Amino acid sequence: MTRAEVRSSRPAHRGAVRGLLATALVALMAALLAAPPSVAPARAADADRLAVAIDALSPATLSKGDTLTISGRVTNPSSQAWSRLRVHLVMPAVPLGDAAALDEALANPSAEVTGTRFTTGGAVVAAGDLAPGDTTTFQLQVPFSQLRVTTEGVYPVGVHVLATGPDGNRSPDAVGRGYTSIPFVGKKPSKTAQVSIVWPFIAPVQRDDRNRYADTTGLVQSVSPGGRLRRLLDLARSDESSPSTVLLDPALLDALRDIAADSYGPNRQGGPGGTATFVPEGEPTPAPADPDEADPDEAPTEPSDARARVATFLTDLVAYAKTHPVWAVPYGRPDAFAITRRSAGEAGATVVEAAKTATEATLAQFGLSARTVLWPPNGITNAGRLAGSRQLGTEIAVLSPEVLPEWTPADGTGLRAEVRGAPMDVVVVDPGLQADSSATSPALALRQRIASRAALGLTGGGARRIVVLPSATFDPGNEWARAQFHDVFDAPWVRPVTADAVLAKARRWTGRIALPPRANQRPITAEQVEAAARIVDGGRVVSELLGDDEGRDIFYAQSASLAASQEWRAARTRGVQHAEAQADAVERILDRVSVSASSFVTLSGSSGRFPITITNSLSTPVTVGVRFTADDSSSRIADIEPQQISARQSVTITVSADVGQATTTTFTAALVTVSGSELSEPARFTVRSSVVGRVIWLFLGLTLLLVVFAVVRRVITGRKVETLHDEEEENDDVNDEARAREAVESGEAGA
Repeated sequence: MTRAEVRSSRPAHRGAVRGLLATALVALMAALLAAPPSVAPARAADADRLAVAIDALSPATLSKGDTLTISGRVTNPSSQAWSRLRVHLVMPAVPLGDAAALDEALANPSAEVTGTRFTTGGAVVAAGDLAPGDTTTFQLQVPFSQLRVTTEGVYPVGVHVLATGPDGNRSPDAVGRGYTSIPFVGKKPSKTAQVSIVWPFIAPVQRDDRNRYADTTGLVQSVSPGGRLRRLLDLARSDESSPSTVLLDPALLDALRDIAADSYGPNRQGGPGGTATFVPEGEPTPAPADPDEADPDEAPTEPSDARARVATFLTDLVAYAKTHPVWAVPYGRPDAFAITRRSAGEAGATVVEAAKTATEATLAQFGLSARTVLWPPNGITNAGRLAGSRQLGTEIAVLSPEVLPEWTPADGTGLRAEVRGAPMDVVVVDPGLQADSSATSPALALRQRIASRAALGLTGGGARRIVVLPSATFDPGNEWARAQFHDVFDAPWVRPVTADAVLAKARRWTGRIALPPRANQRPITAEQVEAAARIVDGGRVVSELLGDDEGRDIFYAQSASLAASQEWRAARTRGVQHAEAQADAVERILDRVSVSASSFVTLSGSSGRFPITITNSLSTPVTVGVRFTADDSSSRIADIEPQQISARQSVTITVSADVGQATTTTFTAALVTVSGSELSEPARFTVRSSVVGRVIWLFLGLTLLLVVFAVVRRVITGRKVETLHDEEEENDDVNDEARAREAVESGEAGA
């Protein structure tokens, strides 16, 4: 093709392109004109620039004729300003039909499920400009007739924020989003959804080696105005008539009482045991104000003193618990698997009994009785471990859906399972009933999830009986009062009941209860369990030493249960160190009472007397005796019967020893209580008998006698030899003389 041909063809191409563009524009205009004028596609940016929080939504459940009102806040966390903010209602025209679809929609909101963006009327409101770090509020009000809601079910509902960016551009993508859900049940159904709320009052509690609490500051802050547990209690008490269930850790009650009284250790004031009961300081405070009239920014009116704030909370919590069903985890949440498995042996059995004693005594002191609940870490366990937990008195197990492979939300969150041949109630911690939305206040998010699940139970997409147990760390948030939580029970098709009522009619669970694949659920170590048992054993001896005291025994049972807490699974090495430090602290008390004697004692014979000294370095009198044992069965020292030793005093007692035929004997002297329990390490000393000296002297005497005898004999023998020699000499002389005479006579004869 020549250049001329190319040039001549360009106008034709341009004409064709213009024709196509015109056709596309006409089609686009036709589509826009055909769409409802009040909505727009609900596109959203990949990452929100502005933070949206929905604080209030009314009503909790939709009915014909209602006006949907959504209120909340928009915050600019960036370092740049945004202008011309507009907040739009977002809601689909088609509801979600089951719990799985609802959970997915709230976890991963997309335009396909969140619906269209409303652009007219009260469904959109201007929110002005937002400087860096600033917050503004909004409120949308949309009549039911404008919502296009016709089908029963659960609708995701939320807001999108559009704004002009720092560069002056205004994108159709939302720069801030927030979602929740709302159910619509048109006609009053013939049946109702039964809903029960279990409020968990649980917090980490640990004692240090000085018997104080490891995080006293955190506990005080949590129960003070604005703290997590204080908000949770205020939320529960905002409708005292609601048949909610209270789930307690007795260790929390115990710690708060000690902090309020500023009294710690085995001899603390007002501890459990005997006839001591909890005496509240004053009357319970009035229930929180009507949520409609509450001002979340109002300054707290509670006492400013930390101990007074703790006492006020404790009084309010105990008063609320006394008017509602109570469940309780074992004191301090001991690691049930670690202390009940067969390999734990006697140490495990000791800690199990300690946990039961601590739980029962603490609840009794506050005038409470409770069903025992096992809540393993993350709800992960299996049937065998559940069966073992019955040693702790477990009646109810709180489980994760992960250990129930065949479970679905349609099965309900309250079940009756068969665990190794015996029934056990089960509460499933359903993630779909947890307030995990960052864009909605926790109390409101929980309320709407409950309302939505209840509606699905009536429309065939879920269970009609629901037990709702928020996480152990649930915080209703600062805006809990605006959430009007208990409005969820205003719907005529929602009936509040106790958790026990739901479990009494719960579906029977016949599926497996098994650990999920790759479950990292290692219990605390055997060394930690053994150290916890040492606390009990040592504490029992201390009590015998100082005089029987039920309160002291309970204190050490509590310490052992805390030392074996499942909270230490996340820090196993530190857990062992902590338990051993607690046990060592008890044994140091015993070490302050001692017995002593000379390292070597010499007796003048096979028996004799010598002194033994008992020293009490404690600030209280003790009753103690001494038990003697010897390494030779023929040796003995009479035991010293238990007697009282005054505080910071020493007593010297003379004892009699009989070593029999032994020459050297090693004795041990062990301090013992009235019941015969030994205290610390016994003293060791050696007794030598003087029989050894007498033998030596006898031997020396005999030796001397032998020497004398030998000398005398030698002398006598010497004398006899000398006499014989003289006689021989005399005989020789006589013989010589005779021979001489014979010679003379012979000579004369020859002559």
